Amino acid sequence: MERTRCGSWATAWAVAATLVGGFAAPVHADDRDKPRAKLLDGKAMQVGNGIEIGVITQGGYTEYGSDNLGLTPAVQGLVLRDRNGITARMAIGLVIAIAGAAAQSGPKSVESNSYRSGDYIITETRTTSYSEAEKAEMAAATSKSIDGLFSAPYSDFELHLFSRDRFGYGDASGYKLNMMVGSGKLIAFETGLGFGKVNSTVDAGGVPTTLTYKYFGMPLRASVVAGPVRLALTYEWNWLKYGIEDSERQLIMNTDGTASSQTTSHPWHLDASTLLFKRLTVTGGVTTQALERHKLGYFASAGVFF
Repeated sequence: MERTRCGSWATAWAVAATLVGGFAAPVHADDRDKPRAKLLDGKAMQVGNGIEIGVITQGGYTEYGSDNLGLTPAVQGLVLRDRNGITARMAIGLVIAIAGAAAQSGPKSVESNSYRSGDYIITETRTTSYSEAEKAEMAAATSKSIDGLFSAPYSDFELHLFSRDRFGYGDASGYKLNMMVGSGKLIAFETGLGFGKVNSTVDAGGVPTTLTYKYFGMPLRASVVAGPVRLALTYEWNWLKYGIEDSERQLIMNTDGTASSQTTSHPWHLDASTLLFKRLTVTGGVTTQALERHKLGYFASAGVFF
């Protein structure tokens, strides 16, 4: 299990480095590239720089529901997004800096050899450390990766906050955060880091049931401007899914008469968004937990773009 999860993380950061540093740098989303004012402006959702504050509603078979149990919680809450700002760049840069420092201070290799001596089993461990030259190369690679974050034209910091009794009237309470950075000309490719936890309370045949969604992984998004809208396809590679057994996704009866289930998945999201009257954001789309199951959820959001 640990080997699989570590391999996923290593692959994920390799993909992230390729997407951030490997594309040819397009025109930056600065003041010289701001689109003309339009009634419906999809390009502004792609290259615009600003803060969005709004509301979101979700239903059907989203990542917070359970398609195998047929449970679909209503999810409502707030949206906070920093589009093409420095929030996601700084957060991801901090993660890379910490990971780089940890790698430099860690061992290069560890070899263990066990043998029997009389009535005892003796284990000898030999640890090899990185040389000063290797540490310098790792530090330079870390610095280059962080520089690439701030030179990339696109970034997205998107936070969803859900509540059953404060600012929402749905079934869910919790949060979900995606931070992405990327580049591209005709098609923008973005990736980064995401995490969250959402608990939903629903009725399953008269039994109060808690659905627990946990997320820690790597979002990958491809988006393109199509006339008045921006179309985006997002895949959330959830590393925590590998630690959830199939039995935990079934309905588990508790001693207090309630039930519970885990809903961790690798969801796909397809959405269309636009900027209305140069200030109002409108987004709508569909979600599926698995492409082969053909069970869909929906989401819609609206907000103000500053």
